[in-house]
Amino acid sequence: MQNIKHLILYIILALFAVSCVNTDNNVKYEPQPIDTLYTEEAAMAIFDHNPERALLILDSAVIVGNLDEGLAKMLRAKVLSRSTADLHFEEALHICEALMESDFVDNPTNRENVLDLLITITRRRGDNEQWVRWSTEKVELCRQQGDETEALRTEAEIGFILAQLGEEERGLAKLNGVIGALDEQRHFNEMDACIIALKRKINVLDIIDRTENIIPLAQRIIEKIDDYRQHRDEYADGSFRMPPSDEHFNSYCNFYTAQAYGFLAKAYAEMEQYDTARYYMSLFEDSDFGKTFSGRMMASRTWCILGDYDKMLAIYDLADARLGNDTMNLDFSSMLYNRAIAAEATGDYQAATSYWRRYTEIKHILDRKQQEGQAFHYAARYKLQEERMNTEREQAKAKHNQSLAWAGFILVLLSICFIIRLLIQRRAIDRKNRVLTEQIMEAMKYKKKESQNIKIQTPKSKPDIDTLDDEQLFDYLSDVIRSEELFLNPNFSRQVLMDRFHLTDRRVGAAFAHADSCSSLPDFIRDLRLEYACQLFTDNPDMSISDVAAASGFSNLTVFGRDFKRKYEVTPTYFRSQMAAKK
Repeated sequence: MQNIKHLILYIILALFAVSCVNTDNNVKYEPQPIDTLYTEEAAMAIFDHNPERALLILDSAVIVGNLDEGLAKMLRAKVLSRSTADLHFEEALHICEALMESDFVDNPTNRENVLDLLITITRRRGDNEQWVRWSTEKVELCRQQGDETEALRTEAEIGFILAQLGEEERGLAKLNGVIGALDEQRHFNEMDACIIALKRKINVLDIIDRTENIIPLAQRIIEKIDDYRQHRDEYADGSFRMPPSDEHFNSYCNFYTAQAYGFLAKAYAEMEQYDTARYYMSLFEDSDFGKTFSGRMMASRTWCILGDYDKMLAIYDLADARLGNDTMNLDFSSMLYNRAIAAEATGDYQAATSYWRRYTEIKHILDRKQQEGQAFHYAARYKLQEERMNTEREQAKAKHNQSLAWAGFILVLLSICFIIRLLIQRRAIDRKNRVLTEQIMEAMKYKKKESQNIKIQTPKSKPDIDTLDDEQLFDYLSDVIRSEELFLNPNFSRQVLMDRFHLTDRRVGAAFAHADSCSSLPDFIRDLRLEYACQLFTDNPDMSISDVAAASGFSNLTVFGRDFKRKYEVTPTYFRSQMAAKK
């Protein structure tokens, strides 16, 4: 009986559960991007510091339908390309090469992005063969799209590769052409590309031991960054490369400035100017970049040259831990070379011998791989393309010169018209100035008579100042200032009147506020001094302008010239010349 009750209860519960289930098969749920963290933005926000998590997010974004599979593959390669060489470079390279054979790169933007990744991967691996191949292809694509700046940016990479392949002069010529085309342009995209080219040229000069030529290039990087800091708005060109925030802006400027300090430190160390080298090393180490692993690796060779082997070896121990078994590369061979130098300098000749032997073996293998590669084939292909483009440039140049000739002829005609118009305007201005000068002279004659009358009409008795209203007080004080020529004292001020006539500051200000020709005591004194200067020019046109300014009570010649021009609309020099001509 008890079992029957339990069975009935289970049946009722089951029926209730079924009744609650939505059996409408026509209602489907479509996943939305906002329903999940699995998006491109989420992955790209963390891929620098947490690549494993970023890769999981990208895979999940494809599964839930938030991300196209082709784009997800490219982003996956981007994440992998930022990892250390021994972990993910091969996988990233395989993904990019597969994408280059797919429909994904039919879109020029996608193709350029994949080429950028291939260039980055092959550059970091030191694979010159593939590096020049993908760089050449990108130059062709950029020129097809009309993006000359990006083409020049990539040509800087090719110039560096050519130098590494033994064609140093040709590589430097390529870099010089890129720098010359970009250096004077005040746009962020062009400035950024120029800095890259300057860095590549520094790398080439370092390879061929032209150390003294590195210093002006590194200083030029600092100058360009300083100018960008001071005129940030003028560089804004809408480029996607522009720092999107103040934080990124500061990070960008500090990064390239720090790298320039590193270049300068190494160059001065190699030139045996050790104090200067250590100064720049201190600036480099104080920078954020100098504290990173990449920054410390950049500084390691400089520490070796300066003899600070402990610092260098500490950096290399950290690098060894990161590289693991991936020792068949230029970075590891360079570390062996410097370890051998350090061991010899400290007297550990057995260790030095071991390092030299390992360095020689690895360098031999790397050199042979480079010789056996197809890099020279791609370099030759680029040279042929370059020659074809030079022919096209010469033809375009001929047409351009013809256009310039016509433009020059038109410019000459316009210049002649402009000069004629300028002469006509100049004559009109001269006529106007002569009229103004005559008016000033007439006014001076009137002022001179008025001044003489004031001197003759000396008051019989001093009035009771306390009984004068503001207007009467102004008349009295202005008469005293004119008759006694108090305004000629450069140190004359309101305090002089306050002390002499026992007036308050407010009373003096109120009196001169009632003047018809001025609104304050300084304006009144300035006008008297300028009138006196005009009289001096009239009576003594041989006096220098500085002497007239000083005699009129002006302590500053610049202020005198500015006030004279503002009041009379002619310069003191012009007025004096007219007075001299009349004499």
